[in-house]
Amino acid sequence: MQIYYEVHGDGPATLLFMPPWTLVYSRVWKLQVPYLARHFRVIVYDGRGNGKSSRPIEASAYTLQAYVDDALAVLDATRTRSAAVAGFSLGGMPLAMLAVHHQERVDGAIFIAPVSPLGEQAPRNAVKWDEPLPTSEGWEKHNKYYWKRAYADWLDFFAHKLFTEARSTKGIEDAIAWGSETNADVLIATYEAPRCDGAPPVDKTKALDYYARIACPVLVIHGTDDAVIPYSSGAGVAAATGGALATIEGAGHVPHARHPVKVNLLIRAFMDDVVVPRYTSTASKFANMSEHSGSVPIGT
Repeated sequence: MQIYYEVHGDGPATLLFMPPWTLVYSRVWKLQVPYLARHFRVIVYDGRGNGKSSRPIEASAYTLQAYVDDALAVLDATRTRSAAVAGFSLGGMPLAMLAVHHQERVDGAIFIAPVSPLGEQAPRNAVKWDEPLPTSEGWEKHNKYYWKRAYADWLDFFAHKLFTEARSTKGIEDAIAWGSETNADVLIATYEAPRCDGAPPVDKTKALDYYARIACPVLVIHGTDDAVIPYSSGAGVAAATGGALATIEGAGHVPHARHPVKVNLLIRAFMDDVVVPRYTSTASKFANMSEHSGSVPIGT
C-alpha cells in the first residue's frame, strides 16, 4: 500500500492539504498550491483509492482512522513535526480526528465545506444507499446499485451538484475526469467502511463536545449555495470550535475551485496572522524544505 505525496515551496510554516472523498485526489488543490507555495511549505497527497496512490477494494481500508494514519505517515515521511492542516468535504472528518487526537501535530485547522455531524442532513443521506430503488431520478442516483450499473451517469450528476455556480464547465469536467480514474467498487468500499473508535460522534450533543476539544486555531470556509453539504455543517464546526467562519455568498461545494482568489487569501491571512506566530523556530517544525515528491508505504 503506497500513498503518493508532493512537497512544494518553503516558508515559515507548513500547510498540509488532506484529500477529500476518494472521488478526487490532490489535483483538487491545483489552484491553491502555486500561490500558497510562494509563501509557505505546502504538502499535498493523493488519498487512498485514487491518483497515484494504491486502490484497495476492501471496505476495511477506508476507515476514518486509515485517513488519519495516512496524514501522519505523510507528515513523518516529509519530516514535518507539525503543520496547519486543511480538509475539504469528507476530509473534514479525519481533520477533526487529527486535531483532537494528535494536537501536537496540528498548528491550525482549515475546514472547507466540511462533512460534520453538526448541520442539517445532507441530501444524499435521505436516499437509501444499499438497496435497489425503483427509480433513478435526482439524488436517487446516489445508490450502490445504480453506481454498479451506471457509474458514468451518476458521476455526471454528482459533478453538477458539486458546482452549482454558473460557468462551471471546467470544474465539472475536472470532477468527471478525476472520478473516472477510480471506480464504483472503490467508492462503494468507502461507504461500507466500518466505524472506528475516536471518530466524531453521530449524536449532535456529543459531537459538540468532541469538536470543542480542538485546541488549535480554526478557520471554516463554506459557501451558501452548497448543494452537497449544507452550510449549517460548516457553521456548526465554527461554532463548536470557536473558530472563524468565512461565508462565501453564492458558492457551491468547491469554493476553492470556483472562488480560488477569495479562498487563497483567506488561507494566507489565517496562516500569516494565526499560525505563523505560533512557531517558536522554523527549524523545530520541519527538517527538509526542498521541493520533492515520493510515496510512503503504509499498512492496509
